[in-house]
Amino acid sequence: MATADLISAFRSQRFVTEAVDVSQNLSDSPFTVEWLLSSLHARDAKFNAIAQGSKIEHISAYDISQGKGFVSKVYKVSIKFQHLHEPYQVILKIPGSDSFNDDPSNVDGDELVTEDFVSNAHNTECDFYTRFAPNINIPLAKMYKVIEMNKDSPGALLMESMVDSADSNPLPVGATKEMAYNIATHLATLYKYFLCLPQDQWVGKYTHNSIASFFQKDHLFKYFEKVKEIKPEAFSKAFETFENYLCSTKFYSYVTTTVYKDIGLPVVLTHGDIWTNNLLWKKNSDGSLSNELAVFLDWQIFHEGCLTNDIARFMCICMDGDVRRKHEFKVLKFMYDKIVRLMQEEGKSVDFTFEQMKQGYKANFIGQAAQLMFLASFLFIGKCWTDEEKPIRLTQREKVLLRTQYAMEDAIRYFEDIPKDRVD
Repeated sequence: MATADLISAFRSQRFVTEAVDVSQNLSDSPFTVEWLLSSLHARDAKFNAIAQGSKIEHISAYDISQGKGFVSKVYKVSIKFQHLHEPYQVILKIPGSDSFNDDPSNVDGDELVTEDFVSNAHNTECDFYTRFAPNINIPLAKMYKVIEMNKDSPGALLMESMVDSADSNPLPVGATKEMAYNIATHLATLYKYFLCLPQDQWVGKYTHNSIASFFQKDHLFKYFEKVKEIKPEAFSKAFETFENYLCSTKFYSYVTTTVYKDIGLPVVLTHGDIWTNNLLWKKNSDGSLSNELAVFLDWQIFHEGCLTNDIARFMCICMDGDVRRKHEFKVLKFMYDKIVRLMQEEGKSVDFTFEQMKQGYKANFIGQAAQLMFLASFLFIGKCWTDEEKPIRLTQREKVLLRTQYAMEDAIRYFEDIPKDRVD
């Protein structure tokens, strides 16, 4: 059936009751109910199976971003069928800078991200889902509609919902070692895919690291200074060591991305932004989080780089210092061994050692520790906390600041081995 026929079919009252106006927009988004239904009818088998036996009586869309979608708005869309007790749910993600620039933590109202930044990030994610995702056996969300952002279109990703079956692990709650091993397992699969994929299909096409470019704005410096002001005894040395690098794209580009060239590691395509907000974990039967990843989200920063950067970001930002220090190199060795085994199954070998991976990890860790300094400040400014929230949020901030302190202590040591002509 042609797309025009699908849309026409969904304009028919065969699929909705008279109470549903298919011309209405989904919340404050530019997309209509008609667009939603035609998109699902084209790609979602489960939706079609339900629709065969029941009409839709109500549709709602609710913004669930709440500070988690830094360069997008994320809507939970609920479709209520007449004969089902629970609504059928999907997720609609629309790119935009408002959620980041208007975040309460942005106390001075700075333009932290531009529309060009948002457009590039969204279109990179679209590329990942259309070109690579179908061939990679890692936990990914099912996509029902992928629309790039351009002057004629706001862009969108329409995907399956995991709101009820999975959740993120809050930043102040340190990730477990089991979570780290689970992440490492999936990253090994991701990198094996690109190590086996002919390089002419991807090398040179995704060279831009958007996070490195983000940290070129001088007005971000105040967020790093804030950490030193809160705990000068813990961060004065770190601030002194990295003061000239904290807002340097050259610094972040080298330590998180291109350092692999000097070490002798192969280039791979990396997620680039693996941390709390971009990971959902499966729920146990009692509603608690398991150690099994449900899905990697937000492939907006997807880029060519160092195969240790993703795991360095996860362990630096998400794990408490004591747990990380005890297990990080065991996890890294596990990931190396997993890559070796997966490559052997493909009849191939690796031409790099674990020691090279360890060297790459330490370099990557430096950049991630610096970014954790920013997050510890930006996410816990406290200007908009209520009296009820304040004691809780201050306690959470203390936990994240302690994690940041231990990360910066290690980063200072690792930085001694970085050739300064690469970052100055």
